Amino acid sequence: MGLFDQFLNLLAGLPGNLVIGKLNVWIVLVMVITVLFLIEKVTVKRILFLLTCFSLGFIMIHFPLSGEVDAFDVGQGDSFLVREPFNWSITLIDTGGKPNFFGKSKRKLIYQANNTSMSYLRSIGASRIDNVCLSHQDADHVGDLPAFLSKMNVSRVYVPWGMTNNQSFLRRIKPYRGQFQLINAKAGDHIKNSPFQVVHPMKKGLGENQDSQVLFGKIGGLNWIFMGDLNREEELKIIQKYPHLRVDVIKLGHHGSKTSSDPKFIRAIDPKIALISAGRHNRYHHPNQETIDTMHRQRITIISTQKNGMIRYKFRNNKIGKFETKWKVAHQ
Repeated sequence: MGLFDQFLNLLAGLPGNLVIGKLNVWIVLVMVITVLFLIEKVTVKRILFLLTCFSLGFIMIHFPLSGEVDAFDVGQGDSFLVREPFNWSITLIDTGGKPNFFGKSKRKLIYQANNTSMSYLRSIGASRIDNVCLSHQDADHVGDLPAFLSKMNVSRVYVPWGMTNNQSFLRRIKPYRGQFQLINAKAGDHIKNSPFQVVHPMKKGLGENQDSQVLFGKIGGLNWIFMGDLNREEELKIIQKYPHLRVDVIKLGHHGSKTSSDPKFIRAIDPKIALISAGRHNRYHHPNQETIDTMHRQRITIISTQKNGMIRYKFRNNKIGKFETKWKVAHQ
């Protein structure tokens, strides 16, 4: 145990940050048993076997055969993770956050992402994020961005076209500006090293609801669209520009508010599953009953963080996978 403690201290003193992740429970059990045998008698074979088990667990974490789409339970906000098999790319869509992101309070901000999405990222061994795609400026979508910029290697941050002129947003990320590439995204653009195409915005704005960055992509055999907080008027403009757009899964706009999810838009894109990210007993009463009725009329399955907690879609070989929640399989 003393040698193991010295080994950990040696690793801690090395430059950089090695994120191991959450080892498979069976591998941990075998390692514990091996350590017990080592306490009885130290042999080269037992040491090698222990190192082999650890290496196997490390490889399984950092080069997984499966990919996933996760809706984090961040309360009244949005935060989604898209991770491709073998960790080919890791994309975060929004970060969640509290409403004081643009406030003037001098109190130290506490980022809830440290205990939610960032904890999960560490458990899967992720120390980098290739792309952070911010739908718009609202704090419940971008408020926890500094937590990711300060603790993870972020390559690129995509914002809706024109949001780079939003001075309030720029002041918040100023301490980290030299660490990543800040990119304006407009309809027709592709998110680098990801499955996503941008289908909105179509004109410059400052990152308000009507400027929301909307992402469309094929992941795990399904077509997905993430709507940000886009309003109904702009939704109809999307189907005017992309009349053949069809999706399997939609992340409903504005947490299921009646200001989004126009019935004409929903009928046109014809989703089968609707994801809603909203806080329990939130003061805005999201999702709105009108939106729920629209989903029911179109026979669309609703899966909500409000009722199900964190939602995960796991897949392999880009084939159709299954949705899982904390308690059970939600849809297959």
